[in-house]
Amino acid sequence: MKLYDAHNHLQDERFGGRQDELMAQASAVGVAQMVVNGSCEADWPQVAELARRFPGLVVPSFGYHPWYLVERTARWEDELRGWLDRTSGAVVGEIGLDRWKPGLAYEGQEAVFLAQLGIAAERNLAASMHCLQAWGRMLELLRASARPSTLASRAAVQIPAGAS
Repeated sequence: MKLYDAHNHLQDERFGGRQDELMAQASAVGVAQMVVNGSCEADWPQVAELARRFPGLVVPSFGYHPWYLVERTARWEDELRGWLDRTSGAVVGEIGLDRWKPGLAYEGQEAVFLAQLGIAAERNLAASMHCLQAWGRMLELLRASARPSTLASRAAVQIPAGAS
């Protein structure tokens, strides 16, 4: 059986340089491909490097996660386009909206989400989406906007105790 990991952040420093070991383990259990989602400009080079080191296994994904929007530079859109242009097989993500994280400003999230969605749409690249406590608004934006043919989301759902 082949397995496909649709969402991870293998470039994250918390993996402490164990990527080779983790990739070997993933391959050993049948993972055929994985999407490694970038979160901000600072980690896009690491995402590209993982794709270079593990061709065919890593699908590189470049985007601004809503938790990191305060870090974006004035040229972030040009940088994003550049990484997509230079990296074979790249997709867009992780992009989205977040009204859940305490202390995170919602202001600006929609504009950045729509800009990234537009980049994905104009290139017809898949987009990996993050959405917490903003599903209604995200659906409104998706319905009203140009979008790529493929969207993916990792949903976090809380099931009440005793529910079946």
